[in-house]
Amino acid sequence: RRCLALAMLEDVLKALQAVPDIDLIGVVSPDADVLSRAVVLDAEAIREPPSLRGINQALAHGLSVMSPRGLDVLLVVLADVPAVTPAEIISVLHALPNGRGAVICPSSARGTSALALRPPDAIPFRFGPLSFQAHKREAAARSVSTRVLRIASLARDIDEPDDLRDLISHPAETATHRLLAQLQIARRLEPVGAQHAPGS
Repeated sequence: RRCLALAMLEDVLKALQAVPDIDLIGVVSPDADVLSRAVVLDAEAIREPPSLRGINQALAHGLSVMSPRGLDVLLVVLADVPAVTPAEIISVLHALPNGRGAVICPSSARGTSALALRPPDAIPFRFGPLSFQAHKREAAARSVSTRVLRIASLARDIDEPDDLRDLISHPAETATHRLLAQLQIARRLEPVGAQHAPGS
């Protein structure tokens, strides 16, 4: 699982790095291996203080660290969407309304896989179960113009074994796909009755 998490992080970071409009990439985590990998991949490592609880506090901390750089737009992409492409990330950024705005990319489980905000603090972070609706409510309460972008690769976040099956069914040249092939995950995910008998 740790190797999978690091491979997915690599894929997401490489997709972000291939987008010319993105000037600064930060990774927020309490995990030393994640932060080390972020540095190797030319991202800024932002250590999550132990006093924080949950992803929303971690993101708020990351924003506070990065805000002095004069950010115009903030794009949050969770690290469990390894199939996302640079073109899809560009489409999220281009969908941002003029002025105060938000773009929400829902996951298949009605969470949020990506969130673009202008300005970066346009709405508070509400990542977690059913966060798609929570982010929409926050935007409506603050009169923030909002667009919803349904992108297949962002909808397919990796949470369960079925998510891995789905990812494997969409071949791609990613670190995650290479790791899954190396670990023979497709075979290990087959139902017991469907596995080939020796010599067959």
